Amino acid sequence: MPQQEQWDQGQWDLIGELLDAVGLHLEPTDCTIIADRGLAGLPLVKLCRDRGFHYLLRVCKEHTCRRSMGQGWTWWCALQHVVRAKGEQWYGRVLLWQDGSIETYLSAIWDEHAQEAWFLISDQPAGKRRVSEYAWRMRVEATFQDSKSRGWDLESSLIEDFERLNRLLLALFLAMWWVAHLAASCLHNGRRERYDRHDRRDKGIFRLGRLYLLDILRRGSNAGALVGCLPFKRQGNGWRFALRF
Repeated sequence: MPQQEQWDQGQWDLIGELLDAVGLHLEPTDCTIIADRGLAGLPLVKLCRDRGFHYLLRVCKEHTCRRSMGQGWTWWCALQHVVRAKGEQWYGRVLLWQDGSIETYLSAIWDEHAQEAWFLISDQPAGKRRVSEYAWRMRVEATFQDSKSRGWDLESSLIEDFERLNRLLLALFLAMWWVAHLAASCLHNGRRERYDRHDRRDKGIFRLGRLYLLDILRRGSNAGALVGCLPFKRQGNGWRFALRF
């Protein structure tokens, strides 16, 4: 959705349609919407409530709340005053936002190794489990990069025709599936440290598989090196798919 252009629908209308489309495939399972500060807010909470979805959202430290303490509520204060320094944490019920307040659960934690605190709101009880669940969101960052500037760079195609874009997406995700297969092979054979950092997982599956493929091509003396890593293999009675490494 363009940020600097007029659009025929508002952001929350689009998100509502997206949740409705996805929701058709999720029943009767529980679904939790996880979002970062750029999207978190009362409109998203309402969209989740209307659809029976759980929500787990990170909100900005400047937002205000009243904490449930004993038999009542504290005075309004900014979230940044709930957790002030590294190593601190607080879990409990709050009234969030003075303008259009909602009662929700707050998990506030400042990890010793983090640059700033996390303030997470959810319709489910606060605690370390909410923190662990929100940390899963970080796994998608590498996929975003894989689809954009560090990977396929789909935006630069400038394709506007819907049918052409669909065909391109089919080819793109088949290629991404293949590269993911190569990355799985790389991990299975214990070769990740050749292409990634030793102290943490810095590269996503796409980048890891791509580096592995380039290394295969560089080391291979003939075309057979590439044929051997394809997920589809031709046989006398047709094509066979195999995930063997």
